[in-house]
Amino acid sequence: MLPRHHYAGASELFANGGFEEGTAGWSTNAGQLDSVTSPLHGGSQAGRFSGSGQPSTQFAYQLTNVQPASTYELSGWVAAPPSGVNRVFLRVSWFDVSGSIVLSSDSPWLAQPDGAFHPLATGAMVSPIAARQARASILIQADSAFTVHLDDFAFSGPTFVPPPPTPPPAPTTPPQITPMPTPLPPGTTPGPLPTPTRTPGRVPTPKATSPAAGSTEPDSFPQLINGGFEELRIDGTPFAWHKQGGEISASTEQRTEGARGLALVSETASTKWAYETVSAQPGGYYEGSVQALAGPGAESAFLRLSWYASADGGGQAIASIDSLDSVQSTAQAFRRLTTGPVQAPAGANSVKLRLMLRAASAEPAAAYFDNAQFGTTQPGPGESVRLAGSSLISGGEDASLAEVAAPDGLVPGAATPSTIANVKPSRPGADAPTASGGQGQDNWAILLAIGVSLAAIALVGGHEFWQRKYARKGRVRDL
Repeated sequence: MLPRHHYAGASELFANGGFEEGTAGWSTNAGQLDSVTSPLHGGSQAGRFSGSGQPSTQFAYQLTNVQPASTYELSGWVAAPPSGVNRVFLRVSWFDVSGSIVLSSDSPWLAQPDGAFHPLATGAMVSPIAARQARASILIQADSAFTVHLDDFAFSGPTFVPPPPTPPPAPTTPPQITPMPTPLPPGTTPGPLPTPTRTPGRVPTPKATSPAAGSTEPDSFPQLINGGFEELRIDGTPFAWHKQGGEISASTEQRTEGARGLALVSETASTKWAYETVSAQPGGYYEGSVQALAGPGAESAFLRLSWYASADGGGQAIASIDSLDSVQSTAQAFRRLTTGPVQAPAGANSVKLRLMLRAASAEPAAAYFDNAQFGTTQPGPGESVRLAGSSLISGGEDASLAEVAAPDGLVPGAATPSTIANVKPSRPGADAPTASGGQGQDNWAILLAIGVSLAAIALVGGHEFWQRKYARKGRVRDL
């Protein structure tokens, strides 16, 4: 069984997590959820979730009231087929008292979609200060018809305790008014004045000030959060996401799911990006993806993973690798981009998921992103894996990117992927190395050395040939 952590004061918040009572307590945003007697992980029934792949993200979920600033965990068992399903993972979305989403936390992706049951878990999570309700979901991302099986799900944490009713304020006794003394006749000596009587009233109690939700934001996160860009800071920018150049904001018009997406706007020719820093394991296998739209003025939009030796994305990037493809402005639609399976460098302890905008010119440009995902993966048999290697930036990396990247540590000469995708070709006449990556001079040196060696061999051979010829002529004359 999947180990379940029951923290102090924790309770099981799911109703019918094992589907023993059919699908009671469960809901879906699309697709169909029913109960079956096979295959099973435990008990006598399990859940079967089927869909057509439209919309591309579908989920089964339960809603429950929660306590703020408390520890929770979502876990369960999932059996997914080896084909037809792109991603399976768990998500807990936190909502405030008005029903607005505050934060979303995801589990790693299902690493072994082989038809057998495997565990998924978010790990321990602390609910935001503003959280009053949680939606615990199993998300399926698929481009075609799918069927997955679910069993033995649990959502553990402290149960909701309604706040005590506020007592009405106690009545305040009005202060007594002491009458003015009667004036004495002239020539009379006044006696001591009476001491005024004070009736104590209520002392006003200062109002308690609650800390603002999301007032603290770490430099990096154990896993990617707010990939749907639903939670916002006070300034309206998506929580956990930062920018390098340009401006970022939430977009309610350009999105693929939920209420918001991310907009990245540029007003110069340099390359811009939005990013989030996530912890990584050296040598681990990861994959990133995002829905991207290259808007007006943009040449392209793509995804980049930049790896760092530090735990918080500080210092200089040791390697980078781009998505397998980019989306051009001519597409005029969102397109899913993915890096495919990537092995992290041996020294990587964090990674920045960068949502890249390459502007076509210095005119205003924009790119839009939604449903960003990043997590561990397990390459299938025969599936190719790219290595975030250690080759240097060549002339193919445009100068504008190197210029913008300098403050963030990715400078010319820093480590980049062994294969850089989505690279703007160098302009004719620009001062840049040749397409061979600066190795043309080495090739000429090698050819020159080979030529000199062959010439030396020819000279030695020719000299020996003439010596033998003259020696034979001398013997003939002697005869």
